Amino acid sequence: MARRSRKPTEFHETSYWQSYSDMMAGVLLMFILIICGSLFVLMQVKNSYDASELELQQREVQLEQAIQENLGYLDLTTEQNALLGQQQAQLDEQQKKLDEQQAQLDEQQRTLQASQMLLAIQQDQLEDKEAQISLQADALQAQQTQLEQIIGVKKELITALSDEFSNSRLSIAIDEQTGAITMDSSIMFDYDSADLSAQGKLTLSEFLPKYFDVVLSDRFIDYVSEIIIEGHTDTSGTYEYNLDLSQARAESVANYCLGQGQTIFNSTMLPRVRSLVSVAGRSWSNPILNADGTVDQESSRRVEIKFRLSDEEMISQMLSVLQQYE
Repeated sequence: MARRSRKPTEFHETSYWQSYSDMMAGVLLMFILIICGSLFVLMQVKNSYDASELELQQREVQLEQAIQENLGYLDLTTEQNALLGQQQAQLDEQQKKLDEQQAQLDEQQRTLQASQMLLAIQQDQLEDKEAQISLQADALQAQQTQLEQIIGVKKELITALSDEFSNSRLSIAIDEQTGAITMDSSIMFDYDSADLSAQGKLTLSEFLPKYFDVVLSDRFIDYVSEIIIEGHTDTSGTYEYNLDLSQARAESVANYCLGQGQTIFNSTMLPRVRSLVSVAGRSWSNPILNADGTVDQESSRRVEIKFRLSDEEMISQMLSVLQQYE
């Protein structure tokens, strides 16, 4: 058998170690690459960490600044809150005052409303009174017109009687204020007597027809309500005695002109006269006085014939009312 050469064997061993070396070199290179990569990653991580730490520090600084700012803001807010609290307290006090003022205004409003209601009632009452016064004024005006008319009639009647007896021979006197006609008692009666004298009968026969012709004329008949024959005495003797005497004398005059067998009035006139005539004894209750205030005894002995107009008492009251209004 032929021997093989040894060179191929050496070639084989050399080839093996060369492959291992290459493999180790490759592994080393791989580790180097891995380490480089790790270093690179570590550098990036460190850079990232540093950046993060820097950012965190910055954020801490910002946070600290923000905290300081917020603390200042909080301090400012506390002062503002205190100020707002004071203002709120002032507002509450003002509101309280406003509420009190509103309560006063409400009370005043209620008082005003009550006053207005009272004023309205008083206004209504005043209007009612004004209406009543107006009615009373109208009534007074009507009464005054009636009064003036009646007073005018009375004056006319007194004037007519004065004219009728102005040229008379009779011993009579006419009161220009009342229209009363006075006859001298000494002509009509003897002293202390109630019997008509002859002269007295003649006087009455002449006087009475003329007197009643005037009083009962168409102009005055509607206004005359009464003819009064009054007897008067002097102050001699007691009041009671003279009262009987004065009454008896008045009745004697009435019986002569109105009694049975009278010849003064006709049958038409007589009922009208009888319906109007009344008699009254006045004793010495209304004597005639002298200028010195003493009693004129002769003049006090008299017979008076008076007329009374319709509602003369009412007229007297009306005069008092009208005088009050004037």
